[in-house]
Amino acid sequence: MEAEQRTSSQPRRQPHQAIAMRWLPRPALQCLAALALLGMLLPLQRAWFPGQSGIAWVLDLFAHWQPFYALAWLLSCALLAVGQRYWLWALPLTFLPWLSASRETTGASPSSELVIVVANVNIHQRDPARLLQWLHDHPANIVVLTELSSAYAEQLAAAGNGGFRHVVLHAQDSPPGLGILSDRSLQTPRLHADALGALRLETRIDLQGRSIHLIAVHPKPPMAIRKFRARDQLLRDLAQTSTGPTIIAGDLNATPWSSALFIAEQQGLRRATGAAPTYPSEGAGLLGIAIDHVLVSAPLAGTFRQRGPDIGSDHLPVRVGLSWSASPLPPAP
Repeated sequence: MEAEQRTSSQPRRQPHQAIAMRWLPRPALQCLAALALLGMLLPLQRAWFPGQSGIAWVLDLFAHWQPFYALAWLLSCALLAVGQRYWLWALPLTFLPWLSASRETTGASPSSELVIVVANVNIHQRDPARLLQWLHDHPANIVVLTELSSAYAEQLAAAGNGGFRHVVLHAQDSPPGLGILSDRSLQTPRLHADALGALRLETRIDLQGRSIHLIAVHPKPPMAIRKFRARDQLLRDLAQTSTGPTIIAGDLNATPWSSALFIAEQQGLRRATGAAPTYPSEGAGLLGIAIDHVLVSAPLAGTFRQRGPDIGSDHLPVRVGLSWSASPLPPAP
């Protein structure tokens, strides 16, 4: 009788609670939550391990995957809250990645005065038809091409370069190939390479009588510590040496949570692009990361951002609108 009373006094689990605990035991969920929280804190590694040390490189590699850490945290907390309601108080931490990302541009006028597209066209891709069709439906003033091969450049030329009047192409049969298509003059274009062979293409354009420094760039993927250091140093140098309004566009091999974009932000460059994944393109980028960007300095600011469709590459293109900031402009030099 006493045993029956003790049994009846214990709270009974609801069927859905029992199923959840059977397939995902509470210790496993707690472990998942701990790992997800640690992942969401990784962007803070720039404060824990300042500089370009080996540990900073490793942590930066894992910091890219913030949306997945947020999803794991959300799911684990929701399941743990089935039996312990206090886990509901932890759910707002799901928004940590959106607070720790490098900052975006603000203060733009409502209308766009310049539209820029960044498209990694893949070194193995030869046919620009899908890209040109998208550009026909969604016009741009400037198109920055990365991983531009000789075959792709030849097909672009055969298609009249999409109707763009000003074209600078430095095609290579290797990933560093770069190109710029523009509907306005590209003044004194110059090609530079870093110690690892990564290219950048610098030029100037005019926007409403003001000169803008435009830099197309494609640093090496940071899959080794020397490439990590080279990528971060490149963005630091470009930000420090650029004069006047500046646009840096390309496959930066850096997400909004990477040290590279935080370095750029410290030097006055902000993202006009969002955090929607651009690589890899499979599944509309559902399982990817955002590494194709447009960065701008004041007084430029973003007006809109858009991720493009599958153009036959392993990257999805991005399209952004830019305008002068709504705040008063400094006098022209």
